[in-house]
Amino acid sequence: MTSRIAYLGPSGTFTHLAAEQIWESAAELLPSATVPEVVDRVRWGDCDFGVVPMENPVEGVVTASVDQLVFGTGDVVVLREISLRTSFDVYRAAGGSGPPTGIASHPHGLAQCTRYVNASGLPTRSFPSTAAAVEATAADPGLLAIAAPDLASRYAVTLVDSGVEDHAGAYNRFGCLGSRRRQAELPASADELSWKTLLALTPATRPGTLADVCNQFSDQGVNILSMTSRPLPGFTGAYVFVLAVADSRTSAGLARAVNGLLYTGVRVKFLGSFLSDHLLRPSRPDRPLSAPTGSFGLRDLHEVSAVFPGR
Repeated sequence: MTSRIAYLGPSGTFTHLAAEQIWESAAELLPSATVPEVVDRVRWGDCDFGVVPMENPVEGVVTASVDQLVFGTGDVVVLREISLRTSFDVYRAAGGSGPPTGIASHPHGLAQCTRYVNASGLPTRSFPSTAAAVEATAADPGLLAIAAPDLASRYAVTLVDSGVEDHAGAYNRFGCLGSRRRQAELPASADELSWKTLLALTPATRPGTLADVCNQFSDQGVNILSMTSRPLPGFTGAYVFVLAVADSRTSAGLARAVNGLLYTGVRVKFLGSFLSDHLLRPSRPDRPLSAPTGSFGLRDLHEVSAVFPGR
Protein backbone atom coordinates (compact mmCIF):
# COMPACT_ATOMS: atom_id res chain seq x y z
CA MET A 1 0.00 0.00 0.00
CA THR A 2 1.37 3.41 -1.00
CA SER A 3 2.05 5.77 1.90
CA ARG A 4 0.25 9.14 1.93
CA ILE A 5 2.57 12.01 2.83
CA ALA A 6 1.33 15.49 3.75
CA TYR A 7 3.73 18.39 3.22
CA LEU A 8 3.65 22.17 3.39
CA GLY A 9 2.68 23.07 -0.15
CA PRO A 10 1.84 23.89 -2.81
CA SER A 11 3.99 21.96 -5.26
CA GLY A 12 7.58 23.17 -5.43
CA THR A 13 8.18 24.29 -1.85
CA PHE A 14 11.45 23.36 -0.19
CA THR A 15 9.38 21.08 2.06
CA HIS A 16 8.09 19.33 -1.07
CA LEU A 17 11.68 18.81 -2.22
CA ALA A 18 12.56 17.40 1.21
CA ALA A 19 9.64 14.96 1.03
CA GLU A 20 10.76 13.85 -2.43
CA GLN A 21 14.26 13.30 -1.06
CA ILE A 22 12.95 10.96 1.65
CA TRP A 23 10.43 8.96 -0.41
CA GLU A 24 11.60 9.51 -3.99
CA SER A 25 8.73 7.96 -6.03
CA ALA A 26 7.46 5.44 -3.47
CA ALA A 27 4.67 7.56 -1.94
CA GLU A 28 1.74 9.84 -2.69
CA LEU A 29 2.77 13.39 -1.77
CA LEU A 30 -0.15 15.62 -0.79
CA PRO A 31 0.21 19.40 -0.39
CA SER A 32 -1.26 21.21 2.63
CA ALA A 33 -1.76 24.95 3.03
CA THR A 34 -0.30 25.31 6.55
CA VAL A 35 1.88 23.46 9.06
CA PRO A 36 -1.09 22.86 11.43
CA GLU A 37 -2.95 21.25 8.54
CA VAL A 38 -0.01 18.90 7.91
CA VAL A 39 0.03 17.89 11.58
CA ASP A 40 -3.76 17.43 11.73
CA ARG A 41 -3.77 15.21 8.65
CA VAL A 42 -1.21 12.96 10.34
CA ARG A 43 -2.93 13.09 13.74
CA TRP A 44 -6.34 12.11 12.37
CA GLY A 45 -5.02 9.40 10.06
CA ASP A 46 -5.72 11.05 6.71
CA CYS A 47 -1.97 10.79 5.97
CA ASP A 48 0.64 8.33 7.21
CA PHE A 49 3.41 10.90 7.62
CA GLY A 50 3.96 14.63 7.30
CA VAL A 51 6.94 16.80 6.36
CA VAL A 52 7.41 20.30 7.78
CA PRO A 53 10.26 22.84 7.94
CA MET A 54 12.13 22.75 11.27
CA GLU A 55 15.05 25.19 11.12
CA ASN A 56 16.84 27.58 8.80
CA PRO A 57 20.23 29.24 9.21
CA VAL A 58 18.88 32.81 9.51
CA GLU A 59 15.58 32.74 11.39
CA GLY A 60 16.46 29.67 13.46
CA VAL A 61 13.71 27.23 14.42
CA VAL A 62 10.43 27.40 12.52
CA THR A 63 8.11 28.24 15.37
CA ALA A 64 4.97 27.17 13.51
CA SER A 65 6.34 23.61 13.40
CA VAL A 66 7.92 23.53 16.86
CA ASP A 67 4.78 24.91 18.53
CA GLN A 68 2.65 22.19 16.94
CA LEU A 69 4.89 19.59 18.58
CA VAL A 70 5.28 21.36 21.92
CA PHE A 71 1.68 22.40 22.50
CA GLY A 72 -0.06 19.63 20.55
CA THR A 73 -1.45 16.43 22.04
CA GLY A 74 1.83 14.51 21.85
CA ASP A 75 0.67 11.74 19.52
CA VAL A 76 2.67 13.19 16.59
CA VAL A 77 6.48 13.26 16.94
CA VAL A 78 9.54 13.75 14.73
CA LEU A 79 10.64 10.46 13.13
CA ARG A 80 13.41 11.64 10.80
CA GLU A 81 15.26 14.86 10.04
CA ILE A 82 17.00 15.79 6.82
CA SER A 83 18.93 18.84 5.65
CA LEU A 84 18.38 20.36 2.24
CA ARG A 85 20.84 22.73 0.64
CA THR A 86 18.80 25.79 -0.24
CA SER A 87 19.25 28.37 -2.96
CA PHE A 88 16.70 31.01 -3.92
CA ASP A 89 15.64 32.18 -7.37
CA VAL A 90 13.42 35.09 -8.40
CA TYR A 91 10.39 34.69 -10.70
CA ARG A 92 7.90 36.88 -12.50
CA ALA A 93 4.66 36.13 -14.34
CA ALA A 94 5.28 34.85 -17.86
CA GLY A 95 4.95 37.80 -20.21
CA GLY A 96 5.09 40.32 -17.38
CA SER A 97 6.60 43.69 -18.27
CA GLY A 98 7.07 47.09 -16.75
CA PRO A 99 8.56 47.93 -13.37
CA PRO A 100 7.79 45.37 -10.65
CA THR A 101 5.54 46.59 -7.83
CA GLY A 102 6.37 44.16 -5.04
CA ILE A 103 8.40 41.15 -3.94
CA ALA A 104 6.89 38.09 -2.27
CA SER A 105 7.94 34.96 -0.41
CA HIS A 106 7.51 33.12 2.87
CA PRO A 107 8.80 35.34 5.74
CA HIS A 108 11.78 33.00 6.23
CA GLY A 109 12.54 33.18 2.51
CA LEU A 110 12.55 36.98 2.62
CA ALA A 111 14.81 36.86 5.70
CA GLN A 112 17.34 34.65 3.89
CA CYS A 113 17.53 37.07 0.92
CA THR A 114 17.65 40.45 2.66
CA ARG A 115 20.39 41.91 0.47
CA TYR A 116 18.40 41.29 -2.69
CA VAL A 117 15.13 42.45 -1.12
CA ASN A 118 16.65 45.64 0.26
CA ALA A 119 18.42 46.42 -3.01
CA SER A 120 15.14 46.08 -4.92
CA GLY A 121 13.50 48.81 -2.84
CA LEU A 122 10.17 47.05 -3.33
CA PRO A 123 7.49 46.49 -0.70
CA THR A 124 7.31 42.89 0.48
CA ARG A 125 4.38 40.50 0.72
CA SER A 126 4.38 37.38 2.88
CA PHE A 127 2.82 34.05 1.92
CA PRO A 128 2.37 30.73 3.78
CA SER A 129 5.12 29.19 1.62
CA THR A 130 7.60 30.16 -1.08
CA ALA A 131 5.69 28.25 -3.76
CA ALA A 132 2.44 29.96 -2.73
CA ALA A 133 4.20 33.25 -3.52
CA VAL A 134 5.12 31.92 -6.98
CA GLU A 135 1.53 30.81 -7.50
CA ALA A 136 0.35 34.35 -6.71
CA THR A 137 3.04 35.87 -8.92
CA ALA A 138 1.81 33.85 -11.90
CA ALA A 139 -1.45 35.80 -11.63
CA ASP A 140 0.08 39.20 -10.84
CA PRO A 141 2.41 40.63 -13.54
CA GLY A 142 3.84 43.24 -11.16
CA LEU A 143 4.90 40.83 -8.43
CA LEU A 144 8.29 39.14 -8.03
CA ALA A 145 8.55 35.90 -6.06
CA ILE A 146 11.55 34.43 -4.22
CA ALA A 147 11.42 30.64 -4.09
CA ALA A 148 13.18 27.36 -4.82
CA PRO A 149 14.93 26.78 -8.17
CA ASP A 150 13.28 25.21 -11.24
CA LEU A 151 9.72 26.43 -10.61
CA ALA A 152 9.31 27.92 -14.09
CA SER A 153 8.44 24.39 -15.23
CA ARG A 154 5.65 24.09 -12.62
CA TYR A 155 4.03 27.54 -12.84
CA ALA A 156 3.36 30.17 -15.52
CA VAL A 157 6.39 32.24 -14.52
CA THR A 158 9.80 33.11 -15.91
CA LEU A 159 13.16 33.20 -14.16
CA VAL A 160 14.37 36.74 -13.36
CA ASP A 161 17.41 36.07 -11.19
CA SER A 162 19.06 33.14 -9.42
CA GLY A 163 21.16 32.48 -6.33
CA VAL A 164 19.92 35.57 -4.47
CA GLU A 165 20.35 34.12 -0.95
CA ASP A 166 22.54 35.99 1.53
CA HIS A 167 24.51 32.90 2.55
CA ALA A 168 25.41 30.51 -0.26
CA GLY A 169 25.67 26.85 0.64
CA ALA A 170 23.36 27.01 3.65
CA TYR A 171 21.18 24.09 4.69
CA ASN A 172 17.59 24.16 5.95
CA ARG A 173 16.31 21.30 8.11
CA PHE A 174 13.02 19.46 7.68
CA GLY A 175 11.25 17.00 9.95
CA CYS A 176 9.24 13.93 9.02
CA LEU A 177 6.35 13.60 11.48
CA GLY A 178 4.24 10.62 12.43
CA SER A 179 3.28 8.20 15.15
CA ARG A 180 6.29 6.81 17.05
CA ARG A 181 5.22 3.24 16.34
CA ARG A 182 5.62 3.87 12.59
CA GLN A 183 9.29 4.90 12.64
CA ALA A 184 10.41 1.56 11.20
CA GLU A 185 8.23 2.17 8.11
CA LEU A 186 10.36 5.08 6.89
CA PRO A 187 12.56 4.47 3.83
CA ALA A 188 16.19 3.67 4.56
CA SER A 189 18.63 6.54 4.06
CA ALA A 190 21.74 6.33 1.91
CA ASP A 191 23.50 8.79 4.22
CA GLU A 192 25.32 7.90 7.41
CA LEU A 193 23.05 9.47 10.03
CA SER A 194 23.33 10.10 13.76
CA TRP A 195 20.68 9.99 16.49
CA LYS A 196 19.05 13.11 17.81
CA THR A 197 16.29 13.50 20.42
CA LEU A 198 13.96 16.47 20.86
CA LEU A 199 12.51 17.31 24.29
CA ALA A 200 10.29 20.10 25.66
CA LEU A 201 11.15 21.02 29.26
CA THR A 202 8.99 23.13 31.57
CA PRO A 203 11.02 24.08 34.65
CA ALA A 204 10.21 26.29 37.62
CA THR A 205 11.09 29.96 37.21
CA ARG A 206 13.94 30.51 39.66
CA PRO A 207 17.63 31.46 39.55
CA GLY A 208 19.84 28.61 38.37
CA THR A 209 17.07 26.58 36.72
CA LEU A 210 18.74 26.40 33.30
CA ALA A 211 22.12 25.65 34.86
CA ASP A 212 20.53 22.72 36.71
CA VAL A 213 18.92 21.50 33.47
CA CYS A 214 22.20 21.63 31.57
CA ASN A 215 24.04 19.90 34.40
CA GLN A 216 21.65 16.94 34.27
CA PHE A 217 22.72 16.30 30.68
CA SER A 218 26.42 17.11 31.04
CA ASP A 219 26.70 14.85 34.10
CA GLN A 220 25.50 11.95 31.93
CA GLY A 221 27.73 12.82 28.96
CA VAL A 222 24.78 13.90 26.78
CA ASN A 223 25.59 16.75 24.38
CA ILE A 224 22.97 19.50 24.01
CA LEU A 225 22.94 20.61 20.36
CA SER A 226 20.49 23.49 20.73
CA MET A 227 18.07 25.11 23.16
CA THR A 228 15.11 27.30 22.20
CA SER A 229 12.55 28.99 24.42
CA ARG A 230 8.84 29.26 23.70
CA PRO A 231 6.45 31.31 25.86
CA LEU A 232 4.11 29.19 27.99
CA PRO A 233 0.59 30.35 27.03
CA GLY A 234 -1.31 31.90 29.93
CA PHE A 235 1.76 32.28 32.16
CA THR A 236 3.57 35.58 31.60
CA GLY A 237 7.32 35.24 32.10
CA ALA A 238 7.26 31.42 32.02
CA TYR A 239 8.82 29.44 29.18
CA VAL A 240 9.06 25.97 27.70
CA PHE A 241 12.61 25.10 26.62
CA VAL A 242 13.00 22.91 23.54
CA LEU A 243 16.24 20.94 23.63
CA ALA A 244 17.86 18.91 20.88
CA VAL A 245 20.40 16.43 22.20
CA ALA A 246 22.83 14.19 20.33
CA ASP A 247 21.59 10.86 21.63
CA SER A 248 18.92 8.20 21.14
CA ARG A 249 15.94 7.76 23.47
CA THR A 250 17.30 4.24 24.21
CA SER A 251 20.54 5.67 25.65
CA ALA A 252 21.12 4.92 29.34
CA GLY A 253 22.70 8.36 29.82
CA LEU A 254 19.67 10.16 28.36
CA ALA A 255 17.32 8.07 30.50
CA ARG A 256 19.24 9.02 33.65
CA ALA A 257 19.24 12.71 32.63
CA VAL A 258 15.47 12.72 32.06
CA ASN A 259 14.83 10.97 35.38
CA GLY A 260 17.09 13.50 37.10
CA LEU A 261 15.06 16.34 35.59
CA LEU A 262 11.80 14.83 36.84
CA TYR A 263 13.18 14.60 40.39
CA THR A 264 14.02 18.32 40.30
CA GLY A 265 10.45 19.22 39.32
CA VAL A 266 10.99 19.76 35.58
CA ARG A 267 8.15 18.53 33.37
CA VAL A 268 9.44 16.69 30.29
CA LYS A 269 7.63 16.14 26.98
CA PHE A 270 9.03 13.76 24.36
CA LEU A 271 8.97 15.29 20.85
CA GLY A 272 10.83 12.55 18.98
CA SER A 273 14.04 10.55 18.72
CA PHE A 274 15.24 10.19 15.17
CA LEU A 275 18.06 9.75 12.71
CA SER A 276 19.38 13.05 11.42
CA ASP A 277 22.15 14.42 9.21
CA HIS A 278 22.37 17.45 11.53
CA LEU A 279 26.05 16.87 12.36
CA LEU A 280 26.93 15.94 8.78
CA ARG A 281 25.71 19.16 7.14
CA PRO A 282 27.71 22.13 8.47
CA SER A 283 26.67 25.33 6.71
CA ARG A 284 30.23 26.40 5.91
CA PRO A 285 32.73 23.58 6.47
CA ASP A 286 35.47 25.69 4.89
CA ARG A 287 35.69 28.18 7.77
CA PRO A 288 35.70 28.02 11.58
CA LEU A 289 32.74 29.14 13.65
CA SER A 290 32.81 32.82 14.55
CA ALA A 291 30.81 34.74 17.16
CA PRO A 292 28.52 37.65 16.15
CA THR A 293 30.19 41.01 15.50
CA GLY A 294 30.63 42.89 18.76
CA SER A 295 31.07 39.80 20.97
CA PHE A 296 33.60 40.11 23.79
CA GLY A 297 36.75 38.00 24.11
CA LEU A 298 39.56 37.97 26.67
CA ARG A 299 41.36 40.79 24.89
CA ASP A 300 38.30 43.01 25.41
CA LEU A 301 38.32 42.92 29.24
CA HIS A 302 38.48 46.71 29.47
CA GLU A 303 35.23 46.96 27.49
CA VAL A 304 33.66 44.20 29.55
CA SER A 305 34.44 46.18 32.71
CA ALA A 306 32.68 49.21 31.25
CA VAL A 307 29.54 47.24 30.43
CA PHE A 308 29.60 45.12 33.61
CA PRO A 309 31.16 47.38 36.27
CA GLY A 310 30.26 45.01 39.12
CA ARG A 311 29.09 47.70 41.50
